[in-house]
Amino acid sequence: MKFPVAFVLAATMAHAEPHPDWWAYVAPESTALVGIHWNTLRNSPLASFVEDEISPSGGLGFPNLDCLTQADDIVISSPALLAVEEGVFPAAVVEDQAQRQGLRRAVYRGVTLWLPDQEDDLGVAQISERLVLVGSQKTLESAVDRSLSETTPQSSLLMSRAAHFSQSGDLWVAAAKLPDPLASLFVPLDADASQFLGRVSVRDGFFVEASLEASSTEAGVALIHRLHENTSAIPALDRALEASTDQNRVTVALRVNPENLHVGLVPLPPPPQGSAVEPRRLAAPVTFEITHAETTRPRIIRIFNLEEGTREIVLQPGHFSLDAAH
Repeated sequence: MKFPVAFVLAATMAHAEPHPDWWAYVAPESTALVGIHWNTLRNSPLASFVEDEISPSGGLGFPNLDCLTQADDIVISSPALLAVEEGVFPAAVVEDQAQRQGLRRAVYRGVTLWLPDQEDDLGVAQISERLVLVGSQKTLESAVDRSLSETTPQSSLLMSRAAHFSQSGDLWVAAAKLPDPLASLFVPLDADASQFLGRVSVRDGFFVEASLEASSTEAGVALIHRLHENTSAIPALDRALEASTDQNRVTVALRVNPENLHVGLVPLPPPPQGSAVEPRRLAAPVTFEITHAETTRPRIIRIFNLEEGTREIVLQPGHFSLDAAH
C-alpha cells in the first residue's frame, strides 16, 4: 500500500448512537468490530491494504467472489467471523460467481446460502440484492436466526460506540481488548489494553483518531513513550504526534495537513543567492509503501522521497515497533 504521510491520531470518547438497521445481523456478544466505507476507500491510498486483508489469500480469507469487493459498506465482527456487506448484489451475479468457485447452493429459513465443501470455510448468504453476509455456515445461520427473531434486536455497548465512529470514519475499529485477532489486522499496536476505539478518514487529507484503556497509568505512560520513540526517526511525524493520558486512558493524535499530500512534508530550501547551482525542485510527495504479510511475519514500511533517500521500517507481527534501516 502506498499513501502520503498524512494521518492523525486524535482521541475522542464515542457517545452512544444508533447503528444502521443492517448491523442487527452482527452478534451482540462480538468482541471486535471493523467497519469499512469501501465506496470511499476503494479510491484512496488505503485501497490495496484493505483489498489484501479481504482477499481469499488475506488475513480474513473472504470467498473469491468479485461482487464482494464492490460493496459500499462492510462491517466485520468476531470472534465468530461475520461480514455484513451493503451495496448492490444482483442475485444472478452472486449465483454465477459462487458456482464458478464451486460453492453449493442451500436454503436456510428462506435465505439462499452459497457454501464451501469445508464446513468451517467462509460462504455467502444472499439476504437481498442490497445485502449479503460472509461467514461459516454456522455463523450465517445464526445471523439469519437473529434477523428473523421476534424479539427486539440486542445492541451491545461496543456496537453503540462503534456507531459513533462509523458516521465519520472510512475505516474504524472497536475492540473490547487488545491484542485481538481481527482488530490487530488493522491496528499494529503493541499494547495490553481494553476499550479500543479508532478510525481513519480520507475525506480531508488523511485523519486517524483513537483511544484506549491501558492496563495501568504506568502502562499508558510507557505506551506513549514507545510511540514517541517509534516516530523519532521521522522528525516531521514526531513533531505532529500528540499523546496524553488521563489516569489509564490513552489518547493519541497525529496530523499532517491535506496540502502536504502533494508537496511533501519538508519543502527543500532555495539555493543561496548568487549560486550557480540550478534551482532545486520542490520535494516529491513523501509516501509510504507497506508490504502485506501474514500475521506471523513482519510488515515492511518503505518511505520514499525523503531527502536522505528511501527508509525502511519493520513492524513485527502484533507490534508497533519501528526498526529503521538506512
